[in-house]
Amino acid sequence: MKKLGTISHFTNKGRIIVRSDQTPGFGVSVFSENKRRIGTVVDVFGPTKKPYISVKVHAKNSKNLKNRVGETLFVSSKPTKRWGRKKRKKK
Repeated sequence: MKKLGTISHFTNKGRIIVRSDQTPGFGVSVFSENKRRIGTVVDVFGPTKKPYISVKVHAKNSKNLKNRVGETLFVSSKPTKRWGRKKRKKK
């Protein structure tokens, strides 16, 4: 698990804004310190060196997030699975 950053604040639409030192890919899963999945990366904006990351929260995890400002979030260090058609091997 790689450190993503700390929770800065919450938007009116229920998304988490995280201040980070790196730029993750879109659709990457975001986890809490106790390795529970919180949501996915939806948007990256702001300055290049310290961007803001918008995380869409899963509905079941939306409770008690308001009390977690300042908590550190993490992303998976494994590459995400690519969907699509598999190439056939030639015989």
